[in-house]
Amino acid sequence: MKFLRSALGFKPLIQGCAWTVSACLVVIVIVGVAYLVSAKTSLSGARTINSLGDGVVITFDASDIPHIQAKTSADALFALGYLHASERSWQMEINRRLASGRLSEILGKETVSIDRFIRTLGIKHAAEKQFDRYPIAAKRLLQSYADGVNTGNAHLGWALPLEYFLTGSKPGHWSPSDSVAWMLMMALDLGGNWDKELQRLELSQFLTTKQVWEVLPPYTPGNPVSNVDFAKMYRDNKVFNQNPQVRNQKSNSLPSTELSINRVPGGQEGIGSNNWALNGRLTVSGKPLLANDPHLGLSAPAIWYVAHLEAPGLNVIGATLPGIPAVVLGRTDKFAWSFTNTGPDVQDLYIEQLDPKNPGVYRGPEGLLAFKVRQEIIDIKGAEPLRFVVKETSHGPIISESYERAKRVIDTDRFALALRWTALDVENQSVVGLLEMNQAADLTTFKQALRKNYAPMQNVVMADLDGNISYQAAGVTPKRTLHQGLYGVAPALGWEKQYDWTAYVPFDQLPSSNNPDSGWIATANQQVLASNDSNPLTGDWEHPTRYDRIVDLIKDKSVHDLDSMKAMQADTLSLGATPLLDLFKSSQSKYLLGQQALQLSKDFNGDMRVDSASALIFNAWADQLTRKLFSRLGYLFTETYGTRSYRAPLMIQLQNPNSPWCDDPTTASVESCAEASNTAFDLAVEQLSKQFGSDPQKWAWGNAHIAVSEHRPFSKVPLLGSLFNLSQSFPGDSFTVNVGRLELLKSQNAFETKQAPSLRTLYDLSDLEKSLFIYQTGQSGWVQNKLYRNMSTLWAKNEYLPLQMKPEKVGRQLELNTK
Repeated sequence: MKFLRSALGFKPLIQGCAWTVSACLVVIVIVGVAYLVSAKTSLSGARTINSLGDGVVITFDASDIPHIQAKTSADALFALGYLHASERSWQMEINRRLASGRLSEILGKETVSIDRFIRTLGIKHAAEKQFDRYPIAAKRLLQSYADGVNTGNAHLGWALPLEYFLTGSKPGHWSPSDSVAWMLMMALDLGGNWDKELQRLELSQFLTTKQVWEVLPPYTPGNPVSNVDFAKMYRDNKVFNQNPQVRNQKSNSLPSTELSINRVPGGQEGIGSNNWALNGRLTVSGKPLLANDPHLGLSAPAIWYVAHLEAPGLNVIGATLPGIPAVVLGRTDKFAWSFTNTGPDVQDLYIEQLDPKNPGVYRGPEGLLAFKVRQEIIDIKGAEPLRFVVKETSHGPIISESYERAKRVIDTDRFALALRWTALDVENQSVVGLLEMNQAADLTTFKQALRKNYAPMQNVVMADLDGNISYQAAGVTPKRTLHQGLYGVAPALGWEKQYDWTAYVPFDQLPSSNNPDSGWIATANQQVLASNDSNPLTGDWEHPTRYDRIVDLIKDKSVHDLDSMKAMQADTLSLGATPLLDLFKSSQSKYLLGQQALQLSKDFNGDMRVDSASALIFNAWADQLTRKLFSRLGYLFTETYGTRSYRAPLMIQLQNPNSPWCDDPTTASVESCAEASNTAFDLAVEQLSKQFGSDPQKWAWGNAHIAVSEHRPFSKVPLLGSLFNLSQSFPGDSFTVNVGRLELLKSQNAFETKQAPSLRTLYDLSDLEKSLFIYQTGQSGWVQNKLYRNMSTLWAKNEYLPLQMKPEKVGRQLELNTK
């Protein structure tokens, strides 16, 4: 790759090898040994740091969790920043550059499209404005954390993580607003409603509104939250690009390039999580149990770093996000909490009408309005800088000039697409909320802190030592009225005042629950409704397969303990498969191998175990059947199949044996769904025989369903990918509690998963020292350290490590001294 060829770290070595091959090898060995000896991959001993208020002691337990003991919260967060930089320097650097739109400075032309999109949204600009409004106390804490990050990076010396040498770069300066910006990036990753709106706009070029709802069905089939005929509205206003060659061509930015980082965040189906709490009536101990497993993209190193922070008024342990100065998911010594993504509709696209005579204005409800503009300059390694102008309307930034899909669908001479998004509001103080959550003395003060959470909105399930279990949706979302207007399901006309946001839902009207009579609380990105507000927070909830299975498992036992909670997190029965099993098993094959595969699958119940041949056969069949039904959508299917599974529309259409979607439009005859199923089965068997051999008895789901933790940005680079990535055979599918969402057309291996439980935690409120955790890599971000990958096998097998404030064993120790 071009940016590797110019890696500055190797230039002197290459130039010096004008001698002999043997001399070069000697030099390389010497430099390599010196690097391995000098690299600070395992912190211990003492460091002198003048900027600390007082000394900090950090001990590492057998799970490699650092226990930070400080005399002030500021010093504790300084130490956390120091650890984040020491353990995850490259991860933080790449995240800082991603959030600032500055990847191309070190990676070259391949990341210009993502830089331009992030600059267009103005993530760093918004973060700086939001930080300016933070309370003084919070600003000081974020500054302490940033000082710790910069000190940690400085103490790395010359032997930086390998990624810096491979890209010819070095750690940049971390500012407090970089932490705020990374929180915004998390909100962007978890808030993909705008992508569904864009997809409905794209589909409306060729389909009626009724047909669009068949491809992207409402949560309640046949009852969408909006009755507007939006496809007709777009056609009547001549919104679409009239050039069929441009309109139908493949987007320049899709799929992502060989750099795994070059993908627009958000829009990924299934990014969510599971959590549930049981009160003492349903547990062996008589005290609550709490479980959580957030489903985020798998990365190497993992997105999480587990730490314990202790100072006066602060005693919290759990999962931190390198870049953010707080425990995001975890517990104190009195209560525990968990998150899942609520998934409200906090993003709306607006079609803005341009004035052909004056490119500096657009049409508002009461006349022409001037764009707000700013110039951006992207410095590009090995190329001239890119200068461009970002335009903003009253709704938000114009994204159709920086995102090919948005630009392709509309007539850009007459229209533009703007994005309205809550997270960009100057009032957003989500990081302040996290700081206050960490300092909460009990659940009452914890819930008060949740009022500060702005974006992303989360389903927060909590439990405490007193036996309470509680749920609160926390975040900001626009107020909508059911069946009035577009309800955020498709892009609105920017010049029509009826589509403007008028208010946000008050915190006290958000869904919540305290000690319900059922004795349990569970969320898995399914629809949640407030008791005092019947208007749903979105029209695009996740299909409730995981939630329904969790409820079944809770009700299967009269009382639960940690072992049954582990079994629930490991469960692999797919309720996204069971409705299709009758059609699957009734398939007919004209090939002997197909008949053998059918016989092998006659008792399949939808359990996606790694050793199951039937699970592999079923998923290959479901994949081929989905392609049979929806590939007629052309590029609008191939570009999104993988980002979306199309399982919900598939299940709905197959309820009608003669659904028109089952008919093959390329043949003269009219095919039924049974005939489509037969064809799909033969295609699946043909595919599997080529991939895994001609003996179905030797096929296994785990041979195909591989969980890949991707490194940024070297995941797809030959040789480097195999060095930095981590892979494990993994059970489950896109719809199981132990989720492993399939990549489908987004990968050469359709059954690969890059999105699964990024963390698992279990809390026993009868003794919080029995708490457990696991994630898929290790605490270290140094690829040469065994702690880069030590949790990988445990995670794949659903095993756990202790999450203890008072660990039984303590290993190395690091002291940060002021003198």
